Amino acid sequence: MNPAIPYLTFPGTCREAMTTYANVFDGVVTIMTTLGDSPVEVPDDAAGLIFNSEMRAGQFVIKASDDPNPGEGAATVSLFVSFEDADARATAFTSLADGGTVLFEIDGPFSMVEDRFGTRWMLVLD
Repeated sequence: MNPAIPYLTFPGTCREAMTTYANVFDGVVTIMTTLGDSPVEVPDDAAGLIFNSEMRAGQFVIKASDDPNPGEGAATVSLFVSFEDADARATAFTSLADGGTVLFEIDGPFSMVEDRFGTRWMLVLD
C-alpha cells in the first residue's frame, strides 16, 4: 500500500485552488482533467469543472476535484489510498464500510466509502 494522499473536493474552485497551492508550495500541477474530458456524462454547464487534479511539490502531494453538486459550498477532505493488491483493498473497503456508507462500490478500479466516523476514503487499485 502506498501513503495516503489528501483529496480535496471544491465547490467549483478546484482549478484556482490547485494553481494557488502549486505557487505557494513551489510545486507543479501534474494532472488537471475536466468533467467534460472524463468518462462521466455531465450537463454542458458542468463540463469545465475539474474531474481529477494533482499538485506535487517534492514529496508533498494533493489530489482534488470539483463537486458538481456542492452542498454547503465548502471544500471537503477525503483520504486517497492506492493499492497494488486487490485483496488488501477489498479488506480495507469492507472494514471501513462496516457501520459507514458505501459511496462507490468496489466493482472497478475506484471505490469510495465514508466510514462510521465521517471520514471519506477513496480506495484505488493501481
